[in-house]
Amino acid sequence: MEFLMNGTTLRRIVVLLSALTVVSVPAFAQVELGGSYSIRMYEDYIERGPGSFMGDFTGMPMSDEGRAKALLYTSSLPSTIERQCLAQSPWVGQYRPLELRIWSEVDDGRVVAWVLGGDYLRDTIRIWMDGRPHPSANAWHPPSGFTTGHWEGDTLVAHTTHVKTAWIRRGVGIPGSDRSEFTVMITRHDNLLTLTTVQEDPIYLTEPHVVSRVWEFDPNARQGANPRSTCNTASEIPSLEDTGKVPHYLPGQNPEENYMVRTYNIPKEAALGFAQTLYPEYRKTLKSVYTPPASCGRYCCGWIERQGLPGAAPGLTCKDGNQPP
Repeated sequence: MEFLMNGTTLRRIVVLLSALTVVSVPAFAQVELGGSYSIRMYEDYIERGPGSFMGDFTGMPMSDEGRAKALLYTSSLPSTIERQCLAQSPWVGQYRPLELRIWSEVDDGRVVAWVLGGDYLRDTIRIWMDGRPHPSANAWHPPSGFTTGHWEGDTLVAHTTHVKTAWIRRGVGIPGSDRSEFTVMITRHDNLLTLTTVQEDPIYLTEPHVVSRVWEFDPNARQGANPRSTCNTASEIPSLEDTGKVPHYLPGQNPEENYMVRTYNIPKEAALGFAQTLYPEYRKTLKSVYTPPASCGRYCCGWIERQGLPGAAPGLTCKDGNQPP
């Protein structure tokens, strides 16, 4: 039977599926989350590695406002002095090639908060476990937002509010408003740590945006996502210096708006983040009309070692047609 789920239904399903793995665990069960974790590039390589293509909003339930704002974006915008050190959305690490470090803060042996370490562009996320309420909607919105958590079986469920307006996906300008809220499920299975985020944004999204990523426990991992502890600005585009110009595209003038259409034959509504394209039923509408590209011209081998990224696949050879025999 075909049906279309609304945002509330989707969020309930995600939480339910996450809980199914812990139904047999007592309510008081808690898991030691502390430690250092490394990424594995074989999962969502493009998102966690080089980043999405310009004009690629696939998998996003965007509103018309969100889509219009994203299409104004140019990759030169983050290079302006004013934006080089802007803090990123607190859970944008789901899209970045970053290690992860977690530790607890205790008071008389009781865990008061779980902390996810940050870096020079991402603030530390502190998940309060002591029952404190979220502040007023008019309270300060720090770069990390405000997060509280509780245990459901062996899954730490966190709720984040009070975030700043920020880009929520790497390199393509998809916006998130300061009214976004996140439900986050953190589960450790032996050496694997799974983070699932459910973002709800009444401004730029029409449905919850769900992302799930896996890290692997690694006691030898670098104790920070980036060796730089501070962000220092520099003139990256000399032609813009002291001009007051802000790089952007006017409405209808973004040359990358049709990139996914002309390169991969992806329907425009799927490329530009219309919610109905997220569901399996949408595939039925493509069966008789979609024609795959004749060949691959970019990122053909994903996480193979020759890409030079961490966590690649040693011993495998890339045969994408772009290498000499």
